[in-house]
Amino acid sequence: MSEKFIRFSAGRPEFAIAALLFVLTAVLFWPATGYDYINLDDHLYIPENPMVSGGFSWGGANQAFTTVYEQWWLPLLWISYMADIELFGAGPFGHHVVNVLLHAVNAGLLFWALFRMTGARWRCFFVAALFAWHPLRMESVAWITERKDVLSGAFFMLALLAHVRDAAPPPARRMGRVFALMLLGLMAKSSLVVLPFLLLLLDYWPLGRGGDPWGRGSWGSWRPLVAEKIPLFALSAIFIVLTLITHGTAGGEHVDTSLANRLTLIAPNYWSYLGKIFWPARLTILYPTNVATSWIVRLLAPLGLLILTGCAWHFRKAKPVLLVGWLWFLMALAPVVRGIRFDELSAFSDRYTYLPGIGIGWILAWAAAELTEKSRRLKGPVVVACGLVLSACLVRAHEQLPWWRNSLVMFQRAAQLAPESHFVRNSLGLALVETGRVEEGAAQLEQALRLLPGHPVYLSHLGAAWLKLGRAEDALALQNEAIRLRPNDANYHNNRGKALMALGRKDEAQGAYEEALRLAPAHPEAHYNLGFLFYEGGRAQDALPHFQAAVAGRPGNATMWFNLGMAQAAQGNYAAAISCVRRALALEPQMPNARESLRRLELLQGVATPTN
Repeated sequence: MSEKFIRFSAGRPEFAIAALLFVLTAVLFWPATGYDYINLDDHLYIPENPMVSGGFSWGGANQAFTTVYEQWWLPLLWISYMADIELFGAGPFGHHVVNVLLHAVNAGLLFWALFRMTGARWRCFFVAALFAWHPLRMESVAWITERKDVLSGAFFMLALLAHVRDAAPPPARRMGRVFALMLLGLMAKSSLVVLPFLLLLLDYWPLGRGGDPWGRGSWGSWRPLVAEKIPLFALSAIFIVLTLITHGTAGGEHVDTSLANRLTLIAPNYWSYLGKIFWPARLTILYPTNVATSWIVRLLAPLGLLILTGCAWHFRKAKPVLLVGWLWFLMALAPVVRGIRFDELSAFSDRYTYLPGIGIGWILAWAAAELTEKSRRLKGPVVVACGLVLSACLVRAHEQLPWWRNSLVMFQRAAQLAPESHFVRNSLGLALVETGRVEEGAAQLEQALRLLPGHPVYLSHLGAAWLKLGRAEDALALQNEAIRLRPNDANYHNNRGKALMALGRKDEAQGAYEEALRLAPAHPEAHYNLGFLFYEGGRAQDALPHFQAAVAGRPGNATMWFNLGMAQAAQGNYAAAISCVRRALALEPQMPNARESLRRLELLQGVATPTN
């Protein structure tokens, strides 16, 4: 550490605290940089995403802004993944590094924003440290897909700082910075629609810009505060509509329950999140849905929330932090607390507490400080208690992090905590198959079907596993059943084609692949499989356009690039073939036979000599 930094920090201890938060947070989460993809959305978002997997390009950036991908319009998220690949190459390492650093930056920014608002240095440190080190942060940081949280969170923190800076009599452009930052954050995750509501809370306390909003004649002081945020509210409305249009029914396997049933689950979910914040035990990527919650709980849960809200309102003048912190928690969680739409993967998730938990931390820090102010004798025990809370978070987070190192470990853990979840059993089965433990994987996939009989996705997955085990006839029967239940899914027709190929029924396999492409003309796997069928049959010229379409859809797939190279070589296009094989080796340096094939192609082209 340089003398210049030490001198600067001595004069500005809050800067040193923010830097300390950044360093400790980065150190805590750094082991995640060696972790693999989690095979839920990670592969879908990056290696299988054609606008991302090839790295940054202006065409890809344009596509990010003009394309709704997997029912999401999140252009900044896709561009960030492209940048990762450009900086760090293919593979999960770079994505994990950026996730960790963004979260560490968010910890420092949160402290800085709170300190600018309150001047309470150590209270703000506690809030920021609790936010950064809480075990519930694992999902947002260690899961690459949840770049949404940490990236949108960075713009959220910057928007808070911009608002605090401009809270005094502002320049004409004061809200322009906040608007721009909010827009950028929304292009990473739409849940930032709550920002203008949270800014109004801060205007009430600690900024004190509008006085008591419930007092007589208060509207006169609050009218300009609301008016200045009209552009932010308009932006929120636009993104709410956009999300409803694009997202639709995206997500996991949906739970069949009535609207009334779903709505009555909102309040119990709030209590469940509070419980996880205060006691973060048995954390996992997926929790059993709570559709069976008793009606007594459903009636008492909203009553309890109303009582807590009433208490916070009653003490708003003496202890405004209670009202602000509590409403912050309720408002920030509102876009993601599940009720209207309910599915097994997103009904309840740790990641949803990323911003809402700040409100609870705020309440705890100020309550602890008030205890020390009331009695000097309590100061020591309270400080020790706060230290123990943060230490417990660090220890628990350190213990929780390794569960995220790969899909197999993650879903083995999830199966321990939610053994009756068909989604978990299916995910664990796929992870086992992917790691070569096909028989064990097939057993888990069979269990998923026992828990949810006749589900076409699970039928197709089990069929693919049975095909690997040499049970081609059984695999074909399952793919046929999946197609009967859901005839317009291209994936099932593609899998049917692979089963037919294994049985030597090539003409029927070709028909299956062509049907898959009729349903999904850009389907990369169907293009690749049809191209491979043609190539094996000596029809390299017919295979070539299908291999080209395959790599266009999966530019990060080394095998597809290699076989495109072989098809090019069969046509005598050695320069193009060499380029394709080199691309394959760049993606997968240890690809079997690729280097030998490259050497032979170079000899054929005359680039290399036999002695070389």
